[in-house]
Amino acid sequence: MRRGNVRLRSAHNRTVTTPDALDLPLTPPPGGKVLHESSRCTIVWGDCADLVGSLPTVDLLATDPPYGVKWNSGRNSGRFGPLLGDDGTLDVPGLLGAITRAHVRRKRHVYVFGYRPGQLSEPMQLGGMAELVWDKGVIGPGSLDCPWGPQHEIVAFGVHNQSAANRARGDGNLAARLRSGSVLRYQRPNAARVTRHPTEKPVPLMRELIESSSRQGDMVLDPFAGSGSTLVAAILAGRRAYGIELDHRYAELAVERVRAAERIADQIAAA
Repeated sequence: MRRGNVRLRSAHNRTVTTPDALDLPLTPPPGGKVLHESSRCTIVWGDCADLVGSLPTVDLLATDPPYGVKWNSGRNSGRFGPLLGDDGTLDVPGLLGAITRAHVRRKRHVYVFGYRPGQLSEPMQLGGMAELVWDKGVIGPGSLDCPWGPQHEIVAFGVHNQSAANRARGDGNLAARLRSGSVLRYQRPNAARVTRHPTEKPVPLMRELIESSSRQGDMVLDPFAGSGSTLVAAILAGRRAYGIELDHRYAELAVERVRAAERIADQIAAA
């Protein structure tokens, strides 16, 4: 890692100056590398599969893992390139199951984008499940050969419950703060506004999920952190956050965004 007051070109093609810039090789070291650590957030550049067993105990898991679909958009694929882990070889349910069993507190909540609850119920030991729909408000990235473009995304919700009998009954605990509908309407950045990550989630969307399923000071884990929307939302909601990202481009962005969110949170705390 190179430190000092330097200029760098970020993944969203904007030159920034930072007193603590990151200059990372393409492959993280075994076990990952901590890029940012504070009382509010930790960001690790690495493979979450290598970190199972060494992560903190958390109160909420919220993540947008690769879907194994070899993401490609006729407009943006050249800008962003392929998503790491999206070639279909990664067993996402199995990996998330290992993380949940080892690190998520019993009877606490999980949110996983791109998967249906039934795909995750056994590996992640989930009860009290629900299928949410994120209405993006605009047509998202996808194959331009199809006349129907994706405008929504499925989100699996569940309560981590180690008892198979309780899961079979659909038992859950720690109900959401406010009972709400299963359709979440938050507009996704569109066209030229997609500058940081091809599948970036809006911070207000992630903040609603986090505030509905955790308390002030709780720890939120995102093992596929991308450019850091979950981490930013957690910080702004008064929670602590722990994020892991394999792609060094997005790990750098997450650090930049988290530092900005922490400055806001510090100002609020001092007011």
